[in-house]
Amino acid sequence: MSNSISSSMHHVSILGATDYSSLVRLAKTASAKDRHASAELVDKLEKIVVVPDGQSPDGTVGIGSTVTFDVKGASRRTITLVDPDDLDAEASRISVLAPIGVALLGLRQGQSSQWVSQDGQFNDLTVVHVAERPITGFSH
Repeated sequence: MSNSISSSMHHVSILGATDYSSLVRLAKTASAKDRHASAELVDKLEKIVVVPDGQSPDGTVGIGSTVTFDVKGASRRTITLVDPDDLDAEASRISVLAPIGVALLGLRQGQSSQWVSQDGQFNDLTVVHVAERPITGFSH
């Protein structure tokens, strides 16, 4: 884990430069298909702290991360955050464009976020565990 991230950044969302660049391209591409999903991602990316690749703390949720999280008032879930082309809900492979995917981006164990489900309800989640990401390139 990198010690270059100050303790004052403990509650901010962080992404490595490569993930950030890939997500910016994805948001631009997605805007033609789903303007709302793209807008949510763009909003998240505007607030996120971008660090050089390899400088984000261990266990930071990014593309390809397998994340276990608790949903307040519901159950614990484990999903893998993927490119929209790799979406497979039955295999718990959730798109980074889905509202819950956007909410998870850049979080670490113990951090919380909120998202609005398709039925308009606000939902709170807390990250319990982030598995080591496989070393693969994401390019869109």
